[in-house]
Amino acid sequence: MMQSIHNSYAQRLLLIPISIALTAQFVPAQSPKSATPPTEPTISNTAEKIPRIFDRNPPEPEEEVQAPPKNAMVNFAMDPDRWIDVIYSQLGGSESTFEQFQRRRARIALNRIELICGLDEPLREKVQATADLEIQRFKTEVLTLASQAPRNPTQEEYQEFYNRIHKLTQKYQPRVLNQSQPSLWQKVLTSNLQDNQQSAIKKETDKRAEYREKTLRLETILRVSRRLGLTANQREKLEAYAQSQPENWKTFERAWQTLQSFPEKEKQNILTNEQIQELKKALETTDDLQLVVREFGEEW
Repeated sequence: MMQSIHNSYAQRLLLIPISIALTAQFVPAQSPKSATPPTEPTISNTAEKIPRIFDRNPPEPEEEVQAPPKNAMVNFAMDPDRWIDVIYSQLGGSESTFEQFQRRRARIALNRIELICGLDEPLREKVQATADLEIQRFKTEVLTLASQAPRNPTQEEYQEFYNRIHKLTQKYQPRVLNQSQPSLWQKVLTSNLQDNQQSAIKKETDKRAEYREKTLRLETILRVSRRLGLTANQREKLEAYAQSQPENWKTFERAWQTLQSFPEKEKQNILTNEQIQELKKALETTDDLQLVVREFGEEW
């Protein structure tokens, strides 16, 4: 009996350390170093977290722009690029339109001469190459002149520089045929033509000029006819006056002044009393609609 009690007590003593060891395997012990007290939250600046990549290259200080003189034109601080646009605008467009017009002008002249008297291919290529060279030279002159332009010009400086622009672009005006200053390709073309070719070209040119003046006179007479309601016989009489004095019938205003300066006897031989009264009026107060209706009602 005493021996069984002793054995059960010994088994209990053996089980206690085994249970303690198993508990130590499943529950890790906390070291005193890991149990640190919670720290207070610190307020961080968001801007400080952004990398300052531009700190190494600080911006350079801006240059101080000089104030324009007192007599300078307001809001006219133009750079060379804008001056280039101003120069080409005097020629009716931009740089590309100038090149197209000059090449087309040379091509039309060559085609017209070829129809009149014939033209060989080497001379055509030579003239076209000369026209391209002249275009490039003019573009260089434009760049040079624009680089010399004043930035804040006064009225006098602007007028002086604009006169230089007009002098540069005068020869290349699209609607002006400057015979006193022909283009370089025109000189090359003229110097390489034979005598019979030049005579044929001069004859055709005179014929075209005469036809152009006749067309201009007829257009002026038609405008006068629309104003006054002239008949076909009246227009024939005016055409005789226009042929005798062509300079006075190149524009409508000049023709109107010429008619007003006619003697009264000549006016009565050409115009009716109603038309003479209408001729005394100014151009801006003339009733176009009534005159057109009266013109269609007259006998042609």
